[in-house]
Amino acid sequence: MFGNLLTFLSSGLLALSWWQILLAMLVMTHVTIIDVTLYLHRCLAHRALDLHPAVRHFFRFWLWMTTGISGNEWAGVHRKHHAKCETADDPHSPQMLGICKVVFEGSELYTAQARNEETLRKLG
Repeated sequence: MFGNLLTFLSSGLLALSWWQILLAMLVMTHVTIIDVTLYLHRCLAHRALDLHPAVRHFFRFWLWMTTGISGNEWAGVHRKHHAKCETADDPHSPQMLGICKVVFEGSELYTAQARNEETLRKLG
């Protein structure tokens, strides 16, 4: 029994090799990028794309499982970014905040703006 536990801890649930883990990570990253581009950006934020409800549900579930991002919050923050682009009110402007802050602290900037009830009420 102890040997089985050690095997599980050293190999994981599926006992994947390094290249299988790398492949799974690449596929998951690609699906997440497609999700952000099609679902969050095109469908929710800009309303430029209508997706089948099953596809919308898959994308919403995928984001919830992999990133914890709320689609409505993301869309509201993104709409504010377009409405206040490159001003002091832009939630993630590299012009105002600096590129390093936006790249390395982008998640914190998003979270702070997603907690702003006024942004979500007006633009979410």
